[in-house]
Amino acid sequence: MKVAVVGAGPAGALLAYHLAGDGAAVTVFDASHPREKPCGGGLTGKAVALLPPAPPGDPLPVRWVEACRFESGTGEGVELRLDNPVAVGARREVDAWILRRAVEAGAAHRVERVVSVDASGAVRTAAGRSAAFDVVVGADGAGSLVRRTFLAPTPTARLTMAAGWFVPGASPMVVRFAPGLAGYMWLFPRRDHVGVGICAPLGSVPTRELMGRLEAEVARSFPAFTEVDAERYAHTIPSPSADPRSILELAGERWALVGDAAALADPITGEGIYYALRSAQVLAENLRDRASLSRYPEAALEGFGRDLLKAVVVRDRFYSPGFARRMIDYSARSHAVREVLADLVLGHQGYLGLKRRLLRAAPRFLWESAVSRIRPAA
Repeated sequence: MKVAVVGAGPAGALLAYHLAGDGAAVTVFDASHPREKPCGGGLTGKAVALLPPAPPGDPLPVRWVEACRFESGTGEGVELRLDNPVAVGARREVDAWILRRAVEAGAAHRVERVVSVDASGAVRTAAGRSAAFDVVVGADGAGSLVRRTFLAPTPTARLTMAAGWFVPGASPMVVRFAPGLAGYMWLFPRRDHVGVGICAPLGSVPTRELMGRLEAEVARSFPAFTEVDAERYAHTIPSPSADPRSILELAGERWALVGDAAALADPITGEGIYYALRSAQVLAENLRDRASLSRYPEAALEGFGRDLLKAVVVRDRFYSPGFARRMIDYSARSHAVREVLADLVLGHQGYLGLKRRLLRAAPRFLWESAVSRIRPAA
């Protein structure tokens, strides 16, 4: 089987790694490496578990972070200790690392930009070269050419805007909610610098105003990371709708989409690396077991998609006025609630079972909350 993978980000590179290992003739087209993205660059334990094994001389290029401070944006904060550390890395380094594993497995990387694809499997590059493939996979990000060719661009209502910059230094990992923006800002410590960023639904506020909000928050609370001269970045993050068809449409007879091209990011947090890797894994398994794309969308929906659909439903409640303050306050008073929040951060707790988990934790929360109110008086 000849497979063209358009895009060498986490989804495209991991897919190429798996397919090449299964004996397929895989060509990855990407002229942009190495390149950075304005995302936190965090990989939870379940995301790291999907990565190829690290060779002895080429460890995963990340910083391991064991704690994260969550802040409401109105003064409340809580420190979460993470039982399983989060790996935080620069996207230019992590993406290149996964691509190296794919090439070692037998995939070919062509440093060329794809300018057209069609239903026959033909791929044409900006260099004027054309080739035919049995399968074409779009792993080419939020503005995916492959998606636009076979479907349509992800609707604006399903896009989140992320913006920020990178600055040398070290920092704790911080997530601060941004009241009035239905989003949050972050400081994510990488190996030799800090990723500073903010996100909110696209169109809810002009990008310049979003960046201004971030600059003001950082100048007020984290002046060491203001970095006036640092290059500013902005990027959209696509998510599914609440309709299962937004996932069931992700493949045709000879084409498929993965990662951001498939609009598979979490609509609440914007986290997309895990879903990029997971979609690549599911597609690779489908091609390995059936040599067909027909079951991939349904397998993606059942494997992880329904949790994303649930996130779409609860997003407005999550960002409703006062919710972040209450969540931080409850977490500060109750170890039970902190455990739930930490598991959400680590990806161990999905949205589908979240309400049941909170109900089970309620008696313990009430007891711990009562004790926390008594102790200061003692």
